[in-house]
Amino acid sequence: MKKSVWNKRVSLFAGAALLLWAVFAWTEETSVTTESQFSDSLMINQVILDTFPADSAFFTPDSVELDSTFYSADSIEVDSVAYSADSVYYSVINKEIKLTGKSTIIYHTANIQSDTIKIDMKKEQAFAKGKSFMRDGSQLILGDDVYYDLHTQWGLLSNGASKFDKGYYYGDEIRKVDKKTFDVDNGIFTTCDGLHPHFYIGSRKLRIYQNDKIVGKPVVFYVNHFPVMALPFGTFTIKRGRQSGILVPSPGWSDYHGKYLENIAYYYAYKDYADATLALDYYERTGWNLSLRSDYIKRYIFNGNFSAVLQKNITGPDKSTNEWTVSSRHHHEFGNNTTFDSNLNFVSSSVIWEGSDDPNERLKEQITSSMAYKKPFLGSMLNISGNYTHDLLGDDVTYVLNGDTTVVKVEKKDIVLPLVSYSLPSKPFYELFMNEEDEIPEEAWWKGFSYSYNFKAVQSGYTKDPKATFAEVIWSNREDDEGTIINQHNAGAKHSAGIKYNYKLKGWLNLTQSVNGSESWFDRDENGKKWVRGNDYSTTSSIGFNMYGLKKLNTFYLKAVRHIITPGMSFYYQPDFSENDRFYSFSGINLKSGDRQRRVTISLDNTWQFKLAGTEKTKERKINDFFKINSDISYDFENEENGFSDISHSIHLNPNKLSWKFFTFDTNPSGTITQGTYDLKFKDWDFKNWDWGVSNWTFNLKSSLEFSGDADYIDYFPIPENDFETSRFFMEDSVNVEDERTIDTIAQMERLNSERKNWSISFSHSYNTTKAQYEIHDYSSDLRMKISAKISKNWTIAYDNYYNLETDEMVSHSFTITRNLHCWTLFFRYTQQGDYWNYRLQLFNIKLPDALMFRTSDHKK
Repeated sequence: MKKSVWNKRVSLFAGAALLLWAVFAWTEETSVTTESQFSDSLMINQVILDTFPADSAFFTPDSVELDSTFYSADSIEVDSVAYSADSVYYSVINKEIKLTGKSTIIYHTANIQSDTIKIDMKKEQAFAKGKSFMRDGSQLILGDDVYYDLHTQWGLLSNGASKFDKGYYYGDEIRKVDKKTFDVDNGIFTTCDGLHPHFYIGSRKLRIYQNDKIVGKPVVFYVNHFPVMALPFGTFTIKRGRQSGILVPSPGWSDYHGKYLENIAYYYAYKDYADATLALDYYERTGWNLSLRSDYIKRYIFNGNFSAVLQKNITGPDKSTNEWTVSSRHHHEFGNNTTFDSNLNFVSSSVIWEGSDDPNERLKEQITSSMAYKKPFLGSMLNISGNYTHDLLGDDVTYVLNGDTTVVKVEKKDIVLPLVSYSLPSKPFYELFMNEEDEIPEEAWWKGFSYSYNFKAVQSGYTKDPKATFAEVIWSNREDDEGTIINQHNAGAKHSAGIKYNYKLKGWLNLTQSVNGSESWFDRDENGKKWVRGNDYSTTSSIGFNMYGLKKLNTFYLKAVRHIITPGMSFYYQPDFSENDRFYSFSGINLKSGDRQRRVTISLDNTWQFKLAGTEKTKERKINDFFKINSDISYDFENEENGFSDISHSIHLNPNKLSWKFFTFDTNPSGTITQGTYDLKFKDWDFKNWDWGVSNWTFNLKSSLEFSGDADYIDYFPIPENDFETSRFFMEDSVNVEDERTIDTIAQMERLNSERKNWSISFSHSYNTTKAQYEIHDYSSDLRMKISAKISKNWTIAYDNYYNLETDEMVSHSFTITRNLHCWTLFFRYTQQGDYWNYRLQLFNIKLPDALMFRTSDHKK
């Protein structure tokens, strides 16, 4: 037989082996977890075919004589094609190869399985009968009878099914009409992984362009096989990854906006680095929003985002306002721990957020922008930064300009640009003259010396002019006719250095001596003198030690209590710097001022630490600062009459969270008490009315209480999954009642799959007051409550509120309901804040929330 003929046959055989892979490689990426196992592997090469007699009929592998020129069944191969089956037949007369019973073909990465595979070399055609399975890498196809013409590359498959990364395709008949084009009769698309999809998009005629798109006409949207919406035609992308294109807009109507069309948008994807969305929201009664949003990232180098919104608000007939906001965040890595960060936020006014669904955004009273550059420098970090703060709330201020009185709403703008700082933390002096390998004597007295240095240079200021120009915001000093400051800016630099000596006498008495000095430069002083400088210095000496007491306990909860007492005394000295009163103080650029100071301070710190006993489920735990009381009093040698200051106490309680089963409690009370040294007023104490006979006191309390747990929800009627998820061969779209899973006994019910989901009820409370406020019944007290519960397998509710206990009014509250619909989620939220309320209802597909979403909303100011 001629070599060219055999080459053609070998090529036909290889093409037939790939028939399923070649015909149906039109879907997106899929995943399969099962691997085919073969008990036998029969491989054929040209030697076997040459030995077949011309008049032979079909024969089975069992009839091959191994002592002739035939190769063994386990070692024969042809063009990297391997196959196995219960029976393999070859007809030399008819030029056919037939595989029957668990037929499998492997070609490179392709894995094909079917009941029967037949190859007709004369007609150059191939057939596969029965349920067929194909896997090539991560590609998966399921279907029935297959026909493929090797010459024209035209193919046909019945009852086909395939999967792409977010959904599934089914069709009565699939035909390959071009290299990468397929036609589907009575095709459907769905993201539902159920054996019987709850919803799908169907079309009598679908055309699939491999790795591009699907076009159908007509297109009908079905829910439980019931048509709910139809279009004359439709197209759906099946491209992998992010794709540029027009997004699906969302029409609707509300009592406030009237008719509206949201998200008229174009999405642009730039490689793997960035994307941008340009969107327009049009509202019949209230105006429009134009927005540009972008995200970008280059791993290990930079990342960030940008957002800009231009809004037109129609407030009445022939009356409207234009508002805008711009925000940006950027992070950049330059290597060697050098970074640059920026967070920029600019807004015309808070009006732009009045229709926001976010209560925190509507309540926002100020916005802040910042930039920061950090670079290692001489063993520390050099920081260059800037900061801008815009007060959106504003106050009414009266100005007199050119003799005219004007009342304007002032939105104060503060700016710090630039701010250059460098801080060298405390370091031992011996590091300046010793090497790392040098040993330090244990008793060396000089190792306690250390030094520190700080530098700061800054330009800062503010403006209260609502019409201030950019130059006036950056730098300008201006007053009105009566001397009220409109713009004020200052610039300066400050050097600070310190030397400290620490020594522990006899191993327990801590002695410390420090000297600190600084010098500052200012662009001007309060007398108007330009480019001035000043300096200050001070010294501090202190002595102190620690005493420990330990009490071991045998309770079920406490194992030990440790009490630490730290008495101390310090002396502070500062010369007379009265002349420094003429210098400004801004952004950390200042100088000590006033008369000479000589002051002794005596302090006593008490700290209680707990060790909690371990249990079967927990180990021993420590609470290092459970309770602290810090007290101090000072004596001023410059005050000849009453040298002693008031006695000050600060109290902090910081226990760990108390947790037991579904209960968690956390509280952090703190406060201060000031007593008059010369009049303690013990007789005047009235605890019932919180009158302790002290000169002043403050009280702060933050507490939280949470109840949470796990709820079990039984899935009484689990939804059968399709064969892509179960890895079974594709089944027909019907199932017998006998095959359905039924529940006959309580034991069977308990064995069903259960899902655990947390539920929680939490309360957080903050309370702040002082003696003066308490006497006039003034205080600050806020209560927040959050409830979240999954009341069944598919229903979840949540409630959140913010209540002001001082004014006895609800600041805001919201109510949320979520319903899981297997492939879909129904979401409803209602929010109210004062007279403002809004609601939002959404029904969206879990896998395609941007493309398949139905929503409506409304709000009222």
